Amino acid sequence: MLLFLYSQKSIQQNQLSDWDKEGKLSKGLIMQHLKEQQIKIEERDKAEISLLLPVHNEAETIEKTILEFYNEIGTKIPLEIIVAEDGSTDGTKEILGRLSEKIPMKLVIGEHRKGYMSGVKDGLKHVTTDYVFFVDSDGQHIASDFWKLYKMKDSYDMIVGKKIKRSDPPHRILISKIFHVMIRCIFRLSLCDPDTAYRLINKKVLDKVTEETGFLKYSFWTEFTVRSFWRGFRVAEVPVIHRKRLKGDTHLYNISKLPHIILLQLAGLFLLKRELANKNPKRF
Repeated sequence: MLLFLYSQKSIQQNQLSDWDKEGKLSKGLIMQHLKEQQIKIEERDKAEISLLLPVHNEAETIEKTILEFYNEIGTKIPLEIIVAEDGSTDGTKEILGRLSEKIPMKLVIGEHRKGYMSGVKDGLKHVTTDYVFFVDSDGQHIASDFWKLYKMKDSYDMIVGKKIKRSDPPHRILISKIFHVMIRCIFRLSLCDPDTAYRLINKKVLDKVTEETGFLKYSFWTEFTVRSFWRGFRVAEVPVIHRKRLKGDTHLYNISKLPHIILLQLAGLFLLKRELANKNPKRF
């Protein structure tokens, strides 16, 4: 009804010649203006940013995490939420189902565990916006830091969060520091924290880099960052807060698995360097 009244007022002011002899508005003109107003509404409501969260067994934290980011971002700009669930067995799926009835989101449910890299790639297939804001679902990052990245999106193709006072076990911090030094030396990457799961990415980067990323199974975002840099995309880094997990702990990097993970990472680095060197021999 409001659309019709608006259209009628606009026509009275600007298009009086479209009224017929009996003073009635033509049906075609009414439909034309209604369609124009509907398009304006759709453009206004179209999501500007896609928030992508990969999830696996985060029943204790997932609702609080999603609501924190939705309330901080989704209430200020049009936001598309995509949750890539990866075969959780602790009730996470049920929590997401209930939450999706309260706030709009796309749920990509996995029947079986695919792994972090495959879960991220599956979620990225559902992106419809020009920018994707990626964040892990463990609650270690704060939503308000998003605006630091957002204000730089017109100047860079990817903005990566640099963790301040990383809140992880000592062995993870030590291994990460050594790994990051290797990345900087081998690939001449100036970033201090290339694997942070808190970043804003232009979709054109995702379209070029995502599918070719696969050597570093335990460092998807490190390889993604290296490949983006070597393709010539503009990459920046900004400091963000990193806090302890809200609940529970990660079992991916426990000490018993470290020898296996380190060997796979070293092999992945070798393969990545060899591929990039073959493509860009003058840069090595």
